[in-house]
Amino acid sequence: MTTLSTPRGRSALAVSIVFTSLATAMVLVRIYTRAVMVKQMGPDDYTILISLAFSWAFFGLYVGEVYHGLGESYALIPAAIFKTQMLCFWASVPIYQSSLITTKLSILLQYRRVFSTPRMRLACNLLIGFLALYGTWTVVSAWANCVPLAKFWDDTIPGFCFNKEALWFSNSAIHILTDILILIYPMPVLKSLQLPKRQKVALMGVFALGGFVLLTSILRLRSIYVITHSSDPTYDNVGAAEWSAIECNVAIICASLPSIRPFLSNLLPHIFSTGSNGYRSRTTRPSRTGRSHLTGTFTNTQVQASVIGGHDRDYDLDKLSASQSSFDNHDKYGGSKDGFSGIKVTTFVTQESTSHQAPNDETGSTKDLVREHSF
Repeated sequence: MTTLSTPRGRSALAVSIVFTSLATAMVLVRIYTRAVMVKQMGPDDYTILISLAFSWAFFGLYVGEVYHGLGESYALIPAAIFKTQMLCFWASVPIYQSSLITTKLSILLQYRRVFSTPRMRLACNLLIGFLALYGTWTVVSAWANCVPLAKFWDDTIPGFCFNKEALWFSNSAIHILTDILILIYPMPVLKSLQLPKRQKVALMGVFALGGFVLLTSILRLRSIYVITHSSDPTYDNVGAAEWSAIECNVAIICASLPSIRPFLSNLLPHIFSTGSNGYRSRTTRPSRTGRSHLTGTFTNTQVQASVIGGHDRDYDLDKLSASQSSFDNHDKYGGSKDGFSGIKVTTFVTQESTSHQAPNDETGSTKDLVREHSF
C-alpha cells in the first residue's frame, strides 16, 4: 500500500509515542500497586485500563494519519492516500473523546472511594451522570458528523455535516468546565483534614496535579482554531492531532498519580513517606516529679506518645476529621484487617517510684504501688 509521511508528521508522532508510553508505564505501576501491594482493585482502576486502551487505539489511528499525508499540503497528496488519512481522522475523534471521558470517570470513581462523605458522593454521582450523557452525545456526534458518513472524507457526496467549528469548540469548553470541577471537588474535604500543614498541602498538591490536564485542554484550543480556519487542513492538522494525544495521555497520568503513592513510598521512602506510613515519637518534657508527703515516695512520670502509620493503603480520608475521636477510630477500624489501618496513636505512661520506708514494711508503699498501678 502506498504511504506518504512528512517530517512534520513524524515529529508529532514522536511526541505521541513519548506521552503514550509514559501513560502506559504509569498505569502499569498503578495496577501493580493496587493489585499486588494494596491487593484492592477498584472500579476506578478498571476504568483507567479502558481509557488506556482507547489511548492506544487513538495512537494507532494517529500513525495511520501520519503515514498517509498528515503534515503535507493537500495539493501534493494523491486522492487515495488523502481518503485513508481522512478515514483515520474520522475514526480518531470519537476514540479521543472516549479516552478523555473514561479518564474523568475513573477520577470521579476514585473520589467516591477515597472521600466517602455523603455530599462528596452526591457531587460525584451527579458529575458521573452528566459525563455519561455528554459522553454518549459527543461520541455519537463525532461518528455521525456527516450524513451520509462518507461525506466526511469525500466532500463531493451530497448530504450535510455538523458545523465542525461549533462542535469542536463546544466540546472543548465542556471538557475545560469538567476539568475545573474535578480539580476543585476534593479541596474542601482535604482542607478540613486534621493533618499537619505540610502534609495537608502535599496531599492537596497531589490532587491538584489535574491542573496539568486543564492546561493542555486550554493550549489545545489554539490548534483547534487554526484547523477550523485553515485553507490547507492536511498541513495544519498536525498541531491539533499532537495536542489531542498529549491531552488524553496527560489525563491518564494525572489520574494515576494519587494511587501510586504506596509504590513511591517503598521505592523512595525518605522522599514520599508521610505520617501514614512513617513513625514519629515524642516524649514530653519536663516529666512530672514529686514527693508524697504521706508516704515519702518520690514519683517520676514520663508520657511518650507515638504516631505509627499502617500499611500503605487507600484510606477514607474523611474519617480523619475532627468529628471522629482517636478512640472511636481505633475501636471501629483497628480491630479488623480490612478496616482502617492508616494511623494509630499509642501513648505509654511510665511511672517510677522510690520509697524511703523501712525494708520490713511489707504492707507499705511497695504492695500499694503494685496494686494501685497494675493495668
